[in-house]
Amino acid sequence: MDKIKFTEMPTEHEARLYLTTIGEEEMLPGGSCGPKVRPYYVLHYVTKGCGKFLVNGMTYHLQAGQGFFIAPDYETRYETDGDEPWRYIWVGAAGEEMKHLMHDIGLNQANPIFSCHQGERLIRCLHDMLEHRQLTLTDHYYRMSTLYRFIAILSEERQDHRSIESGNSYAADAMTYVRHHLHEHMSTADIAVTMGLNRSYLSSLFRSKTGMTLQKYIQTCRMTRAKYLLESTHLSVASIAESCGYEKGESLSRIFRRMYGIGPADYRKLFLASQQEKRRAAKNKK
Repeated sequence: MDKIKFTEMPTEHEARLYLTTIGEEEMLPGGSCGPKVRPYYVLHYVTKGCGKFLVNGMTYHLQAGQGFFIAPDYETRYETDGDEPWRYIWVGAAGEEMKHLMHDIGLNQANPIFSCHQGERLIRCLHDMLEHRQLTLTDHYYRMSTLYRFIAILSEERQDHRSIESGNSYAADAMTYVRHHLHEHMSTADIAVTMGLNRSYLSSLFRSKTGMTLQKYIQTCRMTRAKYLLESTHLSVASIAESCGYEKGESLSRIFRRMYGIGPADYRKLFLASQQEKRRAAKNKK
């Protein structure tokens, strides 16, 4: 199956929307992807078999004709569900316009699952993008126009569901606020005041839409960021704690250990060791 990742950085004129990765895959029974945090948006569409998508402490069961949405900076995992292979296509994109497009069609991490009965059209869009993979201006414009067509198909399918899904907007707005203010002290009461809502109402609504308390969501997001920074930077635990909204490294360490069963410093050592082992294994295969 084709799997392509466009690694070139966007120039200023195209930074509002650009493709990051497109492809299709057949995952064998027992296969999985993640846990992983991505810096861009991804739309997956299932074409065969069944699978599970895990995000925000929730597990969604998927089958052919359904899809799932991944927003930047969320830790997600997906895996096969059953004895049959799981086949899906995906389109990844980034930029400010992609955020607005996903909002317009009602997709967010409080509401990440969608259905589409026009799967063949989505597959054709993907194949068109794969066939125009050259890094030329002509192929670039073709891929971008096809990306809009892909999103237009989803938009057409979701028109009848938007009024129902609009009840998720407060939960989605709260999630966005949390992700943008992780470095600050915040509580459910603080977020409710910012949104102009009653604290009890926001708490009840958020839990009904996501299956977890808002305070638990804040903690989960902070731990996800801490884990990502431990893996991708050389920042000290104290610096990471500050960037995640904790005054002291000890506070981060205590909650990190409670959630993952290991302290942050030891987690970093194990992660780096596993990466070195993977590089050695890959080198020996050559």
